[in-house]
Amino acid sequence: MIQIKPSIHYGKIKKEILKSHIFGKNILIISSKTVWEKSYLSSVIGQLSDKYILKIYTHIQPNAPFSDLQKIIDDYKMDVSPDTIIAIGGGSIIDAAKALSVSFQNISIADLFYKIKPMPRTSVKLIAIPTTAGTGAELSFGAIIYDDVKNIKGGIRGEIIQPNIVFIDAELYRTAPKKLISEVGFDCLTHAIETYVSLKSDALIRYQSVAAIKTVFTFLPNAVDGDLNALKNMAIASSMMGVNLAYSSTCLPHRIQYIIGPLTNTSHAQGLIALYKGWIKLIAENKSKSGLNNLEYDLGGRVNLVDKIHKLKEDLNINYSISTLGVNESQIEHIAEKTTGSVQNDPIYISNETIIKILKESV
Repeated sequence: MIQIKPSIHYGKIKKEILKSHIFGKNILIISSKTVWEKSYLSSVIGQLSDKYILKIYTHIQPNAPFSDLQKIIDDYKMDVSPDTIIAIGGGSIIDAAKALSVSFQNISIADLFYKIKPMPRTSVKLIAIPTTAGTGAELSFGAIIYDDVKNIKGGIRGEIIQPNIVFIDAELYRTAPKKLISEVGFDCLTHAIETYVSLKSDALIRYQSVAAIKTVFTFLPNAVDGDLNALKNMAIASSMMGVNLAYSSTCLPHRIQYIIGPLTNTSHAQGLIALYKGWIKLIAENKSKSGLNNLEYDLGGRVNLVDKIHKLKEDLNINYSISTLGVNESQIEHIAEKTTGSVQNDPIYISNETIIKILKESV
């Protein structure tokens, strides 16, 4: 059974509609620094200061490091906990807020991350305002964060961390640089392809995946150029892929990226773009087993998805390889050994050798 629980509001975000969803008096705001400085939201939220106690943070780095999250928790130790969290930004910001929403109950982030303690049954109310169209973090059940002491990237998962309310205003997506729009847009494509072929997929997930794939190929190039209608379509596709992520699963590129990202200090989307060079090649070599035959049929029957992916990467100037990101062949076996998680959900996974093949083809 699939349920989309958060209410989703489209359009310009105004003070009164925002206030109607705030609980309590103590409000924690986590925002991308760029969006906070360049968008109208800082002005809207500033108008709340007459009735609410606001704490605003714009320091969260990509991958939401433990140390950045702990700084916020420590700031609240001598004060009351937040009643509502407002997250404004891309996947790292929203994932940080999701992790924080269950971290004010005498449970450390590390205990949740390493599954030393179970996920709490209650959380701080969370309002998500995405500003990039790609991660789908605003509707998923997971939060990808980074232990920057042990150098381990992974996540926490549970319905309890799904945001309560989502506001989508495509105008906010224009604050992102063109390169970032390209990269996170490709991230949306990976979510659609992987949740379709994943062994955890079902008919509804696959239907949404097909719609999102068509959306990315049709609208991402214009979205990069700032076209508002294209950005609206990408925003919807990204959010729907958040639903897919909640009920299906990604595949080997995501598992491997969790190792490559910290190793090379590159973004989640950049790692996926590079790894698709190898993974999609292996998927295409066994179209029947991988499900690529069915996907291409659902896309119209005369679609060579591999060629379309390569062309999109070329057109957007994001045709990265893992060597572009800083990985050399001598590191491949180490990366493969460190790759963990639900690797068995990938339709072509057989053993560690599968991961090694993907990496070698992605050099």
